[in-house]
Amino acid sequence: MLSKHDMENLKNLIELAASGDAAAQYRLAAHYDRSGKQAEARQWTEKAAAAGHPGALYTQATQLLSAKPEDMCIGEAVTMLSLAADAGGAAALRQLAVLSALGLGVERNWKSAVARLAQAARLGHPAAMRELAVLAAIGGDRQTSAALLREAAVNGDWIAIYLALRRGDVLSDEEGKGLAIKMRGAGVPLAQRLSDPDGKSGAAQEVDFREITAAAAKVDPAACIGEAKTLNTDPAIVHFENALTVEECDYIICASAALLTPSKVVNPEKSKADHAQYRTSDGAMFGLLDLDLTLIAIYARLAQIAGVPFENCELMGILRYAPGQEYFPHHDFLPEDAEDYSEVKRSGQRIRTLLISLNDDYDGGETTFPKLDVSLRGAPGDAFLFHNTDDQEKPYPKSLHAGAPVKSGEKWLLTLWCRARPFWFWV
Repeated sequence: MLSKHDMENLKNLIELAASGDAAAQYRLAAHYDRSGKQAEARQWTEKAAAAGHPGALYTQATQLLSAKPEDMCIGEAVTMLSLAADAGGAAALRQLAVLSALGLGVERNWKSAVARLAQAARLGHPAAMRELAVLAAIGGDRQTSAALLREAAVNGDWIAIYLALRRGDVLSDEEGKGLAIKMRGAGVPLAQRLSDPDGKSGAAQEVDFREITAAAAKVDPAACIGEAKTLNTDPAIVHFENALTVEECDYIICASAALLTPSKVVNPEKSKADHAQYRTSDGAMFGLLDLDLTLIAIYARLAQIAGVPFENCELMGILRYAPGQEYFPHHDFLPEDAEDYSEVKRSGQRIRTLLISLNDDYDGGETTFPKLDVSLRGAPGDAFLFHNTDDQEKPYPKSLHAGAPVKSGEKWLLTLWCRARPFWFWV
């Protein structure tokens, strides 16, 4: 129930929106959206977008990009994002950067993607600042990137806060102590890792966008990192050390935390993914609107390690196992059903699986192969690649594997399933 004061404010907002004020129209759309009045929200968003409001254009574009692949109007979404970007919309620039990195609706070009991201960061978008800072660190310029990571943190980006506290050389002691308390009280993942500054933390520095952008543009999204060690030959199981850095692992954990839901598995009888008692973890998938350039760089590198084209990979999946949670023995190769829910006919089998350990502060939780007497557990950033089928996509029964129960702590794991043929719908 709105108060008399709020009612008066809403009346004024409606009058202002009706007069053609685009900003008021967008605020009114947001009000109706929060109130559950979706039809009214859409109506005022459309009016604001028609008037060129960057936020409204971005909202409409993301709605188009969140549709099912067959219903996605990519060209129209790109047009809206471009108009919003031209009007100074930082969020639109950041989304255009993702599309450019993927080659979806625009030319696939990493340097162009980084340039758009840098422009969004210059406009003060905290997530873009954080993303650019991490990319610059991956590109070898950790010192210069620290200034931008600090800016993102003090402007409220909680992933930047987490990364800055973990690095320890980004925030001043006063900033770090206050933000560490805030993070521990907010229920962030693995908050026990965060400690108060010890007097060695950094202080404010001027942001050099030119150097940071140059470092981020140097990142090779398909660069393969890590020494390979064969653990089994039939089927192949290979261990890659240091495929990701600890900071990249932290980034993935933080980026996925808000997306976690109880894990599902493919149910061929129902032609859908369904909850199952034999998989008791929480899971998340990075969809198109969840990706950013840092995640895409990681995504492409993991495809290189797996030895498949980037576009043959499914969406990156994250699993979190709490104490007592496990995944009973199963295969990753897919059943073929009448409706081809698993898209085996279109994209082929899951020929390989790549598992990446994201943390190691837990007990239990090993990945076991009961028919091979192999048990896997890696340090943060270690990757394990195993084959589910032979070169003709014939399944390997011996690839049966399981996630043992976690005894204490939380286990975080990244899973990348690799198909025999392109999986991305726009390829």
